[in-house]
Amino acid sequence: MFTLLKRQVKAGILIYALLMAAIFALLLQFYLGRVVAMERQHQAQLSASQAYLMAKLTKDLAKEDTGHLTFDQGVADYNFQDNRLQVVVKLSNQQEFDYVF
Repeated sequence: MFTLLKRQVKAGILIYALLMAAIFALLLQFYLGRVVAMERQHQAQLSASQAYLMAKLTKDLAKEDTGHLTFDQGVADYNFQDNRLQVVVKLSNQQEFDYVF
């Protein structure tokens, strides 16, 4: 036994407290890692959905062989090639998506 804050404390209690703190820290680290990963996945899905919606609207509005449409969230360039419409969507956060209809 040794004296800590003028009290007799057994070393086992301190070791147990350190062990519980370490386990809690590991669980907290795992949980926060999962939360960050889920947020990144959510942002990626949101960007992909916005780009796809812009590409579908571009498909509906495309009347010329080549063109350029500007949206609030980005820009869509389109080009007809061999009876297919190729749409390149560039979002405002510089992500780029390609679609062929």
